[in-house]
Amino acid sequence: MIRHRHSRGARTSRSLCAATALVAALALAGCSSTGGPTTTSASSTAAKSSGEAPFPTLTAPALQPPQQYNVGRPDVVFDPCTWIDDETLTKLGYDPQSRSRSVADIHGEYTFLSCEYKSPDSVYSLGIMSGNRTMAEGRAKYTSDGDQIQDTTIDGRQAMIVREKAGDFCSVVLQDKVGYIDFDRNIASYLITSGPVPERCSGMVDLVKSIIPRIGDN
Repeated sequence: MIRHRHSRGARTSRSLCAATALVAALALAGCSSTGGPTTTSASSTAAKSSGEAPFPTLTAPALQPPQQYNVGRPDVVFDPCTWIDDETLTKLGYDPQSRSRSVADIHGEYTFLSCEYKSPDSVYSLGIMSGNRTMAEGRAKYTSDGDQIQDTTIDGRQAMIVREKAGDFCSVVLQDKVGYIDFDRNIASYLITSGPVPERCSGMVDLVKSIIPRIGDN
């Protein structure tokens, strides 16, 4: 489950934003005959996000991001629900059919677009939040929570590995051009019936490296 750690105050206009995005998506994008996600070139319907992906993105109406209302910050570009292809998810051990849009944080001062994935056995859940808050703001939030922060770089990008004080979550926070992307994983250890439970951050850096090509030069 994605926990919206970055929220402050009421999420105003969220229903209106989602409805507006859905209407726009229905007008611009189509679904496959089976109702599953289809793809489109970024140049044809790039209006669904404020930037363009250098590859086809998913066009299923239910997955499209809400409209953003940023004041004093750039729009969020990378959308974790429509920019990560099924092949990448499958290679990482997650079920593409589990893809679900989480409620976005839409504020006048910042935005986070969120998506959640699960492994076929539901042992692993992965939440990805793409936002326009700065790395310094992210660090301040994790520090105030008493989380353990390990600085690193991943493919030349500034990053933090965060082991939370409360709970068994591991986050990798990766800098992008408008802010940062938070990869947040939880292991349901009670579902593991054989073998040891993996260390909570085991394999997370490799996971992020595998998704970076889907972020592109953003």
